[in-house]
Amino acid sequence: RRAKIKIAKIQRVKDGISDSVSAASKAITAIGWIEKHIDDMRTKLLSTLGSTSPDDRSNLAKEFDQIWGQINARADGANQSINHRIHNLIGNTHGPEWNTEDVYTSTGKSGGFTVIKGAYLGSQFSIKDTEGFFWRLIENKGVYKQFNSNGSGTGKEISAENMIVNSFDTSENIDSVTISNGTDTITGNLDRGGLRILKSEYYDKFDDDITIQKAIGDIDNAIIYFDAKVARLKGNAAILQSNNELMKDQIAELDKEVADIVTTGIKDNGAKNSAAQLKLAVTVNNLNLVSQNNQGLVQNLLQAAQGPGSAPGIFGLMGY
Repeated sequence: RRAKIKIAKIQRVKDGISDSVSAASKAITAIGWIEKHIDDMRTKLLSTLGSTSPDDRSNLAKEFDQIWGQINARADGANQSINHRIHNLIGNTHGPEWNTEDVYTSTGKSGGFTVIKGAYLGSQFSIKDTEGFFWRLIENKGVYKQFNSNGSGTGKEISAENMIVNSFDTSENIDSVTISNGTDTITGNLDRGGLRILKSEYYDKFDDDITIQKAIGDIDNAIIYFDAKVARLKGNAAILQSNNELMKDQIAELDKEVADIVTTGIKDNGAKNSAAQLKLAVTVNNLNLVSQNNQGLVQNLLQAAQGPGSAPGIFGLMGY
């Protein structure tokens, strides 16, 4: 009973840590893919440098945007439910500051506590307009959606179809931009999130080597940011994973202890049952012996009660 109580206590802590480990594991799996996508981006840019073929540059823009979308999909797909709430350490940001969820968890049954700090590893962006609203591209809906400064939606949307960059100025470390679809126009400052890599239209579709070099520069900065954030996240995740495995081993040992106790109990009960069966057999045997003796006694008594037999010959006929 004591062993089972210990198992229940450790299991509760382990279950809490396991959810956190799952959230970290999903993030780390996505991180591996994001790292590959960043490398692919850089490789494609380098391989197109110096090309005089318009088709090469057009294909580069298409492939670049596809990879950019894959990076964001990986980041936003690293979701894990913890206590009926969705957590994502590297994506699905909220608010204009590109905040992700942090995971608070115990580190073991002794009561230790830690937090895995999230870090946005996608590369989405928004435009802060002159009125202080933020416009973010929602790719799967094909719209630019407006948000308040506190991150809540205003309900206003503008179609992203045929939306092009009319002007983009990166001087003085401020990305001033104007985009328009011919009907609606958004003007403001570009707010880059996470990796800070933009779509190809902000690099003039790579029309020349200067724009390609600019994109390579952004990717190099993204790699520095990426490596710093990932190292911390992986370190915290490793601590949790180690504690999770330790508790798994402890539960296994306690399970073995319970199994040994049960086995011993079965053996003890088996010995008791064997002794009881032997006692019963001896008792039955004794009863049989007594019964046989009783039968002989009864027969003797019956014979004695009948008296002597009749005398032979004439005396017997006369009743003697």
